[in-house]
Amino acid sequence: MSADRARSDGTGDALLWPSFTTRLREVNDALAGCGHVAISGTWGSGRSTLLAAVARSAPPSVRVLRLTPGPGDERYPLGALAQLLAPLARAVDSLPTAHAARLREVVDRPGTAPADRPALRTALAELFGAGPGTWLVTVDDAQWLDEVSAAVLFGAVRAVDAGRVQTAVARQTAWAGASRDGGAFDHVPRVRLGLLTLEETIAFVQDRGVRVGRGPAIHRACGGHPLLVRALVDGRAGTAPLTGLTGELPPDVGELCESWLASVPRPVRTALTPLALAEQPTRLHIRRTWPALDERHIADALAAGLLRPLPGDRVGFAADLVRRHAAAAISGDERAAAHRALAATATDPVLAARHELLSADRPTPQQLNRADDAARTAREGGDPALAADILLAAARRTPSAQRGRHLGRLTSAALDAGAAGRADLALGAARALAEARAGTEEVVALLAAVDASGQDLAAMDQLLVRARHLARSRPALLAAIDMRSAIRHNLAGRPRQARQDAQRAVRAARQAHRPDLAAAALTMQARIERITAHPSASGTLHEALALATGQAHLAVRETPQYLACRHAFYDDRLDVAETTLHELLVAAEASGSAEDLQEVLRSLAELNARRGVGPRAVHFGERALEVSRDVGLSLGPAWYSRALAALCGTSFTEAARFARLGEAASREVDDQVFTSRNVFVQGLVDLVTGRPARAVDQLHRVADLEQRQGVRDVCMLRWHPELVEALALAGHGAQAQETLVRHRDAAGPRELATGWGAGLLRAEAVLHAQTKDHRRAAELLERAAEQFGGLGLTLDRARTYLALSRTQRACRHYAAARRTAERAAGLFDAGGAAHWAALCVPTRPAPDERGAEGSLTEAETVMADAVLRGASNKEIAQELFVSVKTVEATLSRLYRKLDVRSRSQLAALLRPA
Repeated sequence: MSADRARSDGTGDALLWPSFTTRLREVNDALAGCGHVAISGTWGSGRSTLLAAVARSAPPSVRVLRLTPGPGDERYPLGALAQLLAPLARAVDSLPTAHAARLREVVDRPGTAPADRPALRTALAELFGAGPGTWLVTVDDAQWLDEVSAAVLFGAVRAVDAGRVQTAVARQTAWAGASRDGGAFDHVPRVRLGLLTLEETIAFVQDRGVRVGRGPAIHRACGGHPLLVRALVDGRAGTAPLTGLTGELPPDVGELCESWLASVPRPVRTALTPLALAEQPTRLHIRRTWPALDERHIADALAAGLLRPLPGDRVGFAADLVRRHAAAAISGDERAAAHRALAATATDPVLAARHELLSADRPTPQQLNRADDAARTAREGGDPALAADILLAAARRTPSAQRGRHLGRLTSAALDAGAAGRADLALGAARALAEARAGTEEVVALLAAVDASGQDLAAMDQLLVRARHLARSRPALLAAIDMRSAIRHNLAGRPRQARQDAQRAVRAARQAHRPDLAAAALTMQARIERITAHPSASGTLHEALALATGQAHLAVRETPQYLACRHAFYDDRLDVAETTLHELLVAAEASGSAEDLQEVLRSLAELNARRGVGPRAVHFGERALEVSRDVGLSLGPAWYSRALAALCGTSFTEAARFARLGEAASREVDDQVFTSRNVFVQGLVDLVTGRPARAVDQLHRVADLEQRQGVRDVCMLRWHPELVEALALAGHGAQAQETLVRHRDAAGPRELATGWGAGLLRAEAVLHAQTKDHRRAAELLERAAEQFGGLGLTLDRARTYLALSRTQRACRHYAAARRTAERAAGLFDAGGAAHWAALCVPTRPAPDERGAEGSLTEAETVMADAVLRGASNKEIAQELFVSVKTVEATLSRLYRKLDVRSRSQLAALLRPA
């Protein structure tokens, strides 16, 4: 029995298919619209669950017929029709004698009754047309329908009056060509069920109490297959990271992998087996290696979701687990032959050397040397992960007598794995070095694993303790350990300890005569000093810049040039920052370091978001997120940058969603830095979408987190002006005033000259507007807009014009308000921020110019005020002792009266500033 069939009653775990409700609505809409719908999906994608839910949701007047053929049923003519008619004996008996006799014979003698198709079609059409009500026929696994049943069934459906019979037909995508509906539904709506997205996988992982940070690895291992995800999460929830799984798979996981592979015809399965040994081959490489392999088999595997298309006409297994399961089924001799064939046809010398190495359990010295050369070429070509994979394979095959070569390959593999962000490969090398009692080399591998761990601070702690024990009195190693300890303390919000570790690393690096390490340690020290507003910050950075000149062994993210670029960004010297970032992007891409590349891409996303260039912010943010997902880095930082990009370039909803994911991922690894940043984005979304009370709560959380971390540089995370504005709009004027004065008085000329200072002017204006001092508010907003414009902060400039238009409208300067709103909308549109432009609703009131608000009823006024406070419909209903439906109806009237379409637009229209 298939996994789909096991859930044919529709009781499958709803969280297993997070988009289930949406798909059910699509199917029911299609049935209501044209009466028919075609559903397709891979094995295990939830087709049976969806059909069962469709049947349950049918009205009582609809008679439901369910048809569920299985493998082999296609060989028995009329077998499916017999199954369909079996529960309809009474209805069949009520038909005219000739029709009833034909249909009874099908039930009594399935597979042997004469196949008089026209007569059977007529009889079945008569059955569908008889009696009151309508019919719903659901067909699951339509690829197994026998040809005669399909012709009779769908012919009868076409023969009856429109609307009399509805059909929902589901089939596996891998067998789409085997469906025998005669083209009856070629033009009906189609609903495609796919594999889970990363976000859907994470939602399921969270529900099972598993860390969000494990979501990408689980998604990569399972390819997003719902049943595999569940089996792996439930069976391995407390184990180590899943990238590069080793050892035996849990039995249920292996069985599911086998079932997925068995969902395609045997020739397709046979063709897939050797591909499990290839490294994302091109189609040309596949044809050159196995000329007899039918291209249609690859197409069928793609349709089944087992393979996925990749850039450059490549294909790869969608799920690492399935690839591993398929590879495990290959015998030793077949495996060696497949690797030899792949080596012989590979046009890439690196891959040729890899397959040549893997084809031999005892390679020759020449083969091992070629593997070393291949790893070097892969590294220099920006693919350190492939270099690490080759070197680990070579190390395992190095004769025990060659200890130096064995340890050297393992150490190089660890360094390459660290650069690639592959903690699993680095840890594998570290374990092998520990078994060999390598000492110093093991420390190098452990530090590489730390580098690949990203923001996973718990893993970092364990590795650093072991590394420090092994390093003992070696100053260069101790400097490297102290550097990473400083990073760990910084992320955990302990700047004092982080600075002490960085200073200790500087001393050890100088003792070891390692200027590259000293420059990196000074850079870390300068980073902490800037965060804490230490007076030495600038001097320390200049010292690092001088020391780093000519040093070629620093990771991009550790260079003082990168930190200087970040400081320029904080100070709104955006042209300087952008020029340097693009230079560093080239270096990061060439290095192959996943963490370097992610860092630079995130900075470019944040810079373009601050500029208000939405499409470019989204482009860089998505690239950073993709890098993090692919190699298993912590997603907290990447989700923060993606949230900022969404806030600027796509939608407020998307920004909040990414920020919530980023907060969860950061919290679970004790990353205080990106916890506060992701919470900040959520607070900002609440503020600009008319929920100031919620914004106050979120921004107070940010303030608490920043205080605990000892952050004193106000230009890094600019929550202070947003908190003042949120407090003012939420009705906490005194607290807003106190917060404003405190931060403004503590700031110096540098801070006040940045966008942070302009933000304070805008917040002060909002505070004045709340006290009806609109003239002063307008003056401050004009100054803020000019300052934002001079700094190139277009989004903030447009946002300030939007606030100014509301102030002008409150003064009944309607023409000026409209012009200012249009100016804001133009700036938003130019930056690709259509969701911001939507807030610039018409500001002219009703034709009598008394103000649209003047014509509101008392109930509408009360509800408008509640919307401005950020209250939900349920909260409004509870406050007013009415039903939620009454609130919805009143708000709908309010929207029509004020010509707005959403709560955000309503808040934007009615809010004074």
